Amino acid sequence: MTTHTWIDDLLSTLGTRRIRAWSPPSDTDLACLATILGGELPDEYRYFLQRYGGVMLGDEDSLVKAPLGEPCPWGSLVSPEMFYPLLRIDPYSIEEQQRTYLARLPRGVLPIADDPGGNQVCLDVAGAFPGTVWFWDHEQRWFRDHFTGSFEEASSKLEAAGIDARRFSVHDIIRAWARLHANEFDRPSDYMGMYRLAPTFGDFLRSLQKVPT
Repeated sequence: MTTHTWIDDLLSTLGTRRIRAWSPPSDTDLACLATILGGELPDEYRYFLQRYGGVMLGDEDSLVKAPLGEPCPWGSLVSPEMFYPLLRIDPYSIEEQQRTYLARLPRGVLPIADDPGGNQVCLDVAGAFPGTVWFWDHEQRWFRDHFTGSFEEASSKLEAAGIDARRFSVHDIIRAWARLHANEFDRPSDYMGMYRLAPTFGDFLRSLQKVPT
């Protein structure tokens, strides 16, 4: 684990704030999380989670931003806010975020932090791109570039294609539409609305920039 002490140096420079009670997760907790996701957590993320779960980066005079690796409707920079802790009783815990976004993120993808707009920074643990870090747009703005009608019209088109969409939520409609048109996209349909941040969690941390407020 000592090979990851560069993370401590980096976060000391960026600044950290802990605004909630916290205790470090055990190896058993981390193993359980890996089992749920279906893959091993990257070592750098394990190190981070055991020391910095629940922190916000930056200080009173600055915040932290990360550059996106591809065009995104939200701009070129992401502002990660709170990095979720592995605490079962906390409303901001990784477990709670998993439950919240289970049906909205690709299988094996873990939400690890939010941004001020309600979007998520995600770590692909056992999905199509293991080890990579992504930004997830909770508004799924990409959909409006591919379908200009109403959600009712989209639902009707899904029905016409043989998909029972009568009880679908808006998000269900968007995901079903993506799967129906999967051959039109440059990534798996479940990854629509997700934008690349970094090839590894370590690269993501190294990309963080301290910006004055």
